[in-house]
Amino acid sequence: MSESKYVTLDDMSNLIREGYDVKVIDAKNKEDVTSFILTQIIMEQAKNKNILLPVPFLHFILRNGDNLLPQYLENNFKQFIRGFDIFTS
Repeated sequence: MSESKYVTLDDMSNLIREGYDVKVIDAKNKEDVTSFILTQIIMEQAKNKNILLPVPFLHFILRNGDNLLPQYLENNFKQFIRGFDIFTS
């Protein structure tokens, strides 16, 4: 599905649960804000369900977020997702 439209955070969360990957572009300045919006969705869900990320992990992100963390996490999460898909199929 390649479609451009305004959606709510709940709509986007549902699309992701259905298996779609989303990309969010700011309508005013055309910046890719996908990471920010997905983080916002996770935080809203955590707040509503009282589910939080482990504190040591949050400390790690804050300490290393500006360095190689994004590239490291992206590479390792791809492997994690492949393994998870194999495990659950």
